[in-house]
Amino acid sequence: MGTEEIIETLRKKFERVSEVLDERGRRVWAAAEAEALGYGGQSIVAKATGIARITLYREGLRQVSDQEPYPQERIRNPGGGRKKLTEQEPTMLSALEALVEPTTRGDPENPLRWTCLSTR
Repeated sequence: MGTEEIIETLRKKFERVSEVLDERGRRVWAAAEAEALGYGGQSIVAKATGIARITLYREGLRQVSDQEPYPQERIRNPGGGRKKLTEQEPTMLSALEALVEPTTRGDPENPLRWTCLSTR
């Protein structure tokens, strides 16, 4: 079986399983396929699936070989993602409060606020 045939077979398999797997499951499946192919498997699986080789190497193979998998409720490592805007710009919340405060109606203890600003 040639490389192109292997890539096409993996592409078909990936299209079938990627619909039911989450992000972590796709990485683990791709890493397991790369490991089963042996030398050059990462490059072949990367071409077939579109997953970066470094992702297969750094994340997928590590997760396949780990004795202790991630807890089921987490897909990514803690601490990833964008920081809250209030952390990046600490004065943003007070500026928004000052902008809305003159026209705010309702109970001040309730987190839901009503304003009477028009679109003009």
